[in-house]
Amino acid sequence: MRHTRIIVTRYGGPEELRAVEEECPEPNGGEVRVRVLAAGVALPDLMMREGIHPETPSLPFTPGWDLVGVVERLGKGVSGIEPGQIVAALPIHGAYAELVCLPHRELVPVPSGLDPAEAVSLVLNYITAYQMLHRSARVKPGQRVLIHGASGGVGTALLQLGRLGGLKMYGTCSSHGASAVSELGGIPIDYRQLDFVQEIRRLTHEGVDVVFDSIGGAHIWRSRKALRPGGRVVAYGLTGMLREGRLASGRPGRGSFHAAGEAGCGVRGAAGAADVDAVGSSSRWKRII
Repeated sequence: MRHTRIIVTRYGGPEELRAVEEECPEPNGGEVRVRVLAAGVALPDLMMREGIHPETPSLPFTPGWDLVGVVERLGKGVSGIEPGQIVAALPIHGAYAELVCLPHRELVPVPSGLDPAEAVSLVLNYITAYQMLHRSARVKPGQRVLIHGASGGVGTALLQLGRLGGLKMYGTCSSHGASAVSELGGIPIDYRQLDFVQEIRRLTHEGVDVVFDSIGGAHIWRSRKALRPGGRVVAYGLTGMLREGRLASGRPGRGSFHAAGEAGCGVRGAAGAADVDAVGSSSRWKRII
């Protein structure tokens, strides 16, 4: 029996993705073989393909940060999970394959009746949002937060979790995304028409407690201007570097993006006025859901 997986043999754009056919993997002790039903496609996958994410494996490798699949075969010593069960996982890489073997402790059951493609969209987005809200920012009810890219995947997760946490939320978005931001409890700020710093000052007078910044680069320092004294910027992306799904500038060396590390690596802002946290995703995701 054979299966197909995607590999990257050299860093670059989507043209560097190759499909290979090989023998099906067999689970070792403590592992489970999962038939992948859906795998996510997100910024970390692109960064790995380009070779700049610090967790990029050695070439060649199979991308795929998160997945939803069905348990197909159990390795020795595995209990508490059954063949045919739908599960989700966050393997960091390897999900772009028909079959993948994973430690059974890293699998989380998925409720029956969910569409796999819809379910996988929750994994990385909501893990990232939860970590930023509750591990990095440690938000409290009543606090004000500004979310950049609020109508996107992580942005909408932040809005939903933030509403549950009793936060006052503002979100930058295009005019097309304004209704989605409003429906999820945020006050939309059209970044194409308004200066978000001036608008936050107008709406709040003193600024927000936390800014969640997915743009990166110099944008992080502009986000600081929207903070109240003692506030915090939590940076988690580099979307400002992208053009049509590729890095806009030349590719830096592997591992040069320091901000994609474990959640909570803080850097004190100038004059102690604010904190900037650089946040990545953790494979230890079962602890926080």
